[in-house]
Amino acid sequence: MKSNRKTGMSIIAVLTVIVMIALLSASCKPQETLEGFNITTFNSDIVIKRVDGQEPLNMPYRYAMPIIRAGLSEEVIGINISSVRCKIGRKGLSMSGYEKILVEPDSSEVTRVINSIDYCKGITTLSGIIADKNDSRITIYEGYNEELLLETSQNYAIIPSTLSKHINQELPDADKVFYVKNNETRGAEPFKIIGEYTTNKEHDALYLSFYGMGKVAKGAQIDIPDYIDCMEIDVNEGKDLSGLISVLNNYFADYNVLSQYEKRINRFNERYPYMFVNTAGIKPVLIEEDTNFKKNIITVSRIDEKSDLMMSHLYGDALVKEYHEYSQYISDINISTGIKGVNPADYPTGTKYQPYGLKLMPLGMQQDRVWMSFNVPPYHKAVTSISEIKRDKQGCEIYFYGNYRNRDLVKQREQDYYEKATRRGGDMKGYAIIPAPMFEAVQHYIMTSQQVLELCPTKEGTPGTTLYVAFTAIGYYKLPEGSQDAYDVIYITYYGNNDKYKLDAFKDEHIESITIETRSDADMEALTRYLRKYFAPKDAVDEYSGSKNELGLDYEYCYTILKNVD
Repeated sequence: MKSNRKTGMSIIAVLTVIVMIALLSASCKPQETLEGFNITTFNSDIVIKRVDGQEPLNMPYRYAMPIIRAGLSEEVIGINISSVRCKIGRKGLSMSGYEKILVEPDSSEVTRVINSIDYCKGITTLSGIIADKNDSRITIYEGYNEELLLETSQNYAIIPSTLSKHINQELPDADKVFYVKNNETRGAEPFKIIGEYTTNKEHDALYLSFYGMGKVAKGAQIDIPDYIDCMEIDVNEGKDLSGLISVLNNYFADYNVLSQYEKRINRFNERYPYMFVNTAGIKPVLIEEDTNFKKNIITVSRIDEKSDLMMSHLYGDALVKEYHEYSQYISDINISTGIKGVNPADYPTGTKYQPYGLKLMPLGMQQDRVWMSFNVPPYHKAVTSISEIKRDKQGCEIYFYGNYRNRDLVKQREQDYYEKATRRGGDMKGYAIIPAPMFEAVQHYIMTSQQVLELCPTKEGTPGTTLYVAFTAIGYYKLPEGSQDAYDVIYITYYGNNDKYKLDAFKDEHIESITIETRSDADMEALTRYLRKYFAPKDAVDEYSGSKNELGLDYEYCYTILKNVD
């Protein structure tokens, strides 16, 4: 054990120097202010704060998990998360099983030391101890390191030196374990001792690895409110930080562009109560898509000038599949397929009616009973843009989840696709924008990703309608106050919905309209070169007469460009 002590003391010396340098460098920084936040008080590149500017942070435990589990070792060089103080006593948490690792556990001296331990804190770095007791001298025993405090597979502890001197030094290091128990649930977790601290203040705290302490404190609950006291991240500025920023954007608003989160819901189904402030010069990701510019509007119509487009789904399939070929030239594409479904309320009780062959059904686990039992609207509609939703539901507002945006309605993100995602073998292929009442009914959910719907047969066993495709909600629409409209439609992405065209019952359904918008200064030559694969220019239709397009079909449709529209 003597060698352990020597190693520990060398760590103390290094740690003391690091802390002194950090304090000195902070005091020497020029006075910069980020609208109320003095960045000279930040010792890390990224600091999590409350959007309302209030202190303390008092953030729920669940907000730590995406950061701890993100696996961003290349981008992140340090994660400093610490919990609030949790009382140790007859109520709440308590120590147990420590008697077997102590010499003379029944002595009055040991009893006094045990009784003096008043609280515990979950930490991921030694900074959590220093912030709590700033004169601490910390010893990490040989064979262990600070990184263990971020572990999720085992639990570790740093104890007061007043307790350390009573530990039986003849025990193997692996046996120097005690338990922390939740007195309400009776659940307990083992913690291996990997170090100790000395202070001129009271030796009244246990410092436990953050994840392990969270498991004990959480007990049978899903979460712990008002639990996190501090969350800070240090980044490797030489690396691509896009992965980290993507994770942060899903849960925390970016302080530099707070306004773009006003109509967004984070992945925990909350209106972004927390934000990240960075002093590392990380540029904000602009999630909101600018629409305040002059546009060129492209519409598709029939060459024979019939009013009903009656267009095959093959055109929509091609435009969605090849979106990457022309997306850089456009600001929006709206492929409309029409509202599908039948409302039983339109028919007198007992009246027989012909249902639409497919319906949307909520999916979930047993604990998701509110979502599973929700009275789903009778209609659904496939879309590629919120412009179609706003056209249907006049004056409505769209609230996206996390960092999803309008463009995601055209093509699903690769990381969101799952084969056989449902119990009936349906693939997770698309997204949904749900009515506000559905969102409001499940605000108790931990994750927005639990809001899953499956497109399936209205009546099982009906020939030609066997289809199972899953859609994850990425937002909701809210009607204006006093609106006479109804929350009677769920909007799903064209991609995923178009699987139904493989079935005989739906293969002859038609696309009702296609509208494309671009900036007025867009590269129209490149875009129209792509469009001519399928549609003739309105002013040159004669040149395409008798020709086949890339689908092997006659040129039946043409496009018209209206330029410089406000």
